[in-house]
Amino acid sequence: MGRKASCLLAGVAALALFAGCTDARRYDQAICVLIDVSGTYADQKSEAVRILKREVLPALEPGDTILVIRIDSESYEKDNLEALVTLDARPSKANAQKLALSRKLDAFAKSDLRSLHTDIPGAMMLGAEYLTELQSASRIMLIFSDMAEDLPAGATRSLSDREFQDIRVVAMNVKHLSGDTGDPQIFRDRMASWEQRVTSANAMSWQTIMDSSRLPALLASIR
Repeated sequence: MGRKASCLLAGVAALALFAGCTDARRYDQAICVLIDVSGTYADQKSEAVRILKREVLPALEPGDTILVIRIDSESYEKDNLEALVTLDARPSKANAQKLALSRKLDAFAKSDLRSLHTDIPGAMMLGAEYLTELQSASRIMLIFSDMAEDLPAGATRSLSDREFQDIRVVAMNVKHLSGDTGDPQIFRDRMASWEQRVTSANAMSWQTIMDSSRLPALLASIR
């Protein structure tokens, strides 16, 4: 190989290295998890935590953030934030954080929390504020609930037309109510109503997932 060709190859390699070093794209992911503790769904806390520990925590990478918010009678409260963790860049430290979070989730699952009303939009609004502030490369909201809203007297919730800007919203492990079993259209209409509300608030997408094993692939696909 001639000297000119060698110099050319070296130049190309240097440019490729420079381009790799200056790639400013972010790959961090923020996952906001909302868990309903009202009515009959309070009995599903353990199942929601099991899904998180099996399907979500292993998929988290250093730099990712996960937050867990409780859905109760008045969910638009900072006290409803059960956990907020941004994983350290050091893998060993990140694994220790995952372990600590797993223990915190176990304690949450065993708690006797149970509310009379179901303020789903309040929790969604609180979660959206945290996700917007994080500015992660990809942002997703996972909602564990029967998706039957029941606000206490005097409470009002209005989603802005940009409430879920750059956020994907997923209804997870949605519990069927007794009326849904008698007439499945009731359930389908409830999901369609939420889809309309969420997409009207500028969410990137809305979907319902019944099979939790699909979560890791979904999280990887949007990273």
